[in-house]
Amino acid sequence: MKRAVLFDVGDTLILGHPKFWLWPVLKKHGLAEKADMTRLRQATLDAYTHYAENHMQATDIDSALEFWGQFHRELLGGIGLADHAETIAGYLHDNWQSAHVWPLTPGAKEVLGTLKDKGYKLGVVSNWDWTLPGVLKATGLDGFFDYVAASALVGVAKPDPRIFELVLGELEVEPDQAIHIGDSEDDVNGATAAGVEAVLFDPYQQNPQALQDLRGLVEIVEAGK
Repeated sequence: MKRAVLFDVGDTLILGHPKFWLWPVLKKHGLAEKADMTRLRQATLDAYTHYAENHMQATDIDSALEFWGQFHRELLGGIGLADHAETIAGYLHDNWQSAHVWPLTPGAKEVLGTLKDKGYKLGVVSNWDWTLPGVLKATGLDGFFDYVAASALVGVAKPDPRIFELVLGELEVEPDQAIHIGDSEDDVNGATAAGVEAVLFDPYQQNPQALQDLRGLVEIVEAGK
């Protein structure tokens, strides 16, 4: 019987592709048409790879905001906007606690609310830096969760099963009583190694093997009763 649902954040509850959070900012500054779309895919991959490899060092506000600044400058340079990188990075720095720079996946609040109302314990297992609690607060998601584990704050990252074990302990549930949803192999492999059922999710509907609508999670969880 399932008693808890664990969530990844990036590309699970919050859309991480630049077209959803960066493009509105570029349009606001009159820069969207100057971006080189042919370089977007590689620039996004490079920026997020650097984030994954280094985010564990961002353990306080100063290091985290500087780290995000580097991320934004790298991404902007990658799409041919290096001359405007400081302006946009500065805007994102000043607005990091604003909901409009963290677009929610369709159905995110609906799913969390439904699961909460049904009595499930909810937790976050995310490879994220110091800013995660503030981001969840900015988006209005923080109140849904019983425990939030950001890898940079707990000292261990997916796919290491210990981050799942930590959350299970805080929620006081056994591995077979929980289900985890996330968008990456690290989510699936880490959860499975911890004995937790995993659901692979793709908010961009490119992977036919993955759940493509977050609202379908409720049925999957309920089927595990």
